[in-house]
This record gives sequence, structure tokens and C-alpha cells, in this order.
Amino acid sequence: MSESSSIGAGRVARFMTVSLGRELGVLLALSVMFPFMIHIIPVPEDSQWGPRLLPMFYAPLLAALCGRVRSAAAVALLAPWLNWMLTSHPSPPLAVVTMVELSGFVFVVRVLLAGVGPRWYLAAPAYLAAMAAAVVVTGLFPALIGGRSALAWAAQGIVTGEPGIVILLVINWLALRFYPPGAAPA
Repeated sequence: MSESSSIGAGRVARFMTVSLGRELGVLLALSVMFPFMIHIIPVPEDSQWGPRLLPMFYAPLLAALCGRVRSAAAVALLAPWLNWMLTSHPSPPLAVVTMVELSGFVFVVRVLLAGVGPRWYLAAPAYLAAMAAAVVVTGLFPALIGGRSALAWAAQGIVTGEPGIVILLVINWLALRFYPPGAAPA
């Protein structure tokens, strides 16, 4: 190899490695699959399972708990838009709100992991903090939620999402139980 072709080769930071690409592909597939599976469950005309079961949060939670910060952030930013392109849900304004929620959720899970360590309950305060971040954004841009009150919208979202919060806590507990942070991969 010539000297000129190796100049700076050791200093190039690679964002997308094959391993990260594969991991991101799996997480994005899960982030589409979970909501899709939820939407095929038959429900009464006026009911929706997505806001109740919060399937968009499952893959980012798993990535954040497993220490995959870049993948968790990428899924939080891309999953709402990928779901919109494939299923037309959520609508573009709600995709922006969902992106804010997921980003805040991942951030708070990571902060809590660093602050209090791995605990089974991290998903609940992270979800509530994500809703607080969404309240700030929807308070500044009420058109994202159809002009409704941001606080009323968030309160309704939290009450509606209670079953999903329980599912997030179960996923949180299972992930930490079977894949504790710092454990050697099998």
C-alpha cells in the first residue's frame, strides 16, 4: 500500500459499521412490526390499540436498555416516519410529536441508567418525561395536535396509554432480567 493512500486512514471515524447497520435494520424492522401487528387486531370502530399499547416505544426501549445509544436514537428519529411511509400512521404532524416523544424517552432511559443504574421501573418515568417534552413542543406548535390544549392532550394520552406503560415496564424488567447491562454476550 502506498504511503499516500494510508494518510489519515486511521483517523476516519465510521458512523455506520456493518454491525451497527444490521442492528439498526433489526430495530427498525421491529419498530414497524410491533405497531403493524397491533393495528391488525380487530377493535371497535372508535377504538385504537396504538395509543393504548404504545408499540412504537418497544424497540427504542430495548436498544436504550442494551446500551445501543446510536441505534436507539436513530430508531427514535426514523421509526415514526418509516411507519408513516409504510402504513400512513401516524400522520405527519403526529409523527413529529412521536419523534419528540421517542427521542425524549430514549434520552431519559439512558440518563436514568447512568444515574440510578438498571432498574425495572425506568420505562415509566422515561415515558412521563417524554410526554412532558411533547407537551413543550405541542404547546409551542398546537397545530401538531389539531389546536387542542397540550396539557389536556398529554393527560388523555397518559391515561389512554396506561396499558402500554405496563407493557413497557414488563419489557424493561425482562430485558434487564435476561440481558443485564455489562453482561458478556452469549
